[in-house]
Amino acid sequence: MIMCKRKMLFFVVFIFSMTTLAGCIGNTNTVETCVLSNVEYNDKAELESAKQPERFAAGSAIYASVRFIESPLGMEYTGKWFINDNEIKTETKAMVTNRCGIIIFPLEADRVTAGKIRFEIRYGDDVLFSKELYVQ
Repeated sequence: MIMCKRKMLFFVVFIFSMTTLAGCIGNTNTVETCVLSNVEYNDKAELESAKQPERFAAGSAIYASVRFIESPLGMEYTGKWFINDNEIKTETKAMVTNRCGIIIFPLEADRVTAGKIRFEIRYGDDVLFSKELYVQ
């Protein structure tokens, strides 16, 4: 009877451990929040309360304010900007804080033209986040 209970306890702990590990392994998405706006957000509270505009005007700068979590100091992320599916800017930036922080990826006003803009955050070959917006 005691041996049966021990086997059952071992089995339950084993299943729980494997389920927990399966949820963690391969999860490289460290993007907590991202807002594309004409404003740079450097503060967590401001970023979380920011509203995502639906449309932008051509000739105005756009900033991708991205809050990362579970990212060690120095971890590098690449921001890619596309207009009508043509890549127009790629920029790699590193975390300057440990564990969590905000990185801003700007798109200069002279590069913002009418059409569909897509912004992607990448870690290596993995796309962690992607958002599309329209410019008039």
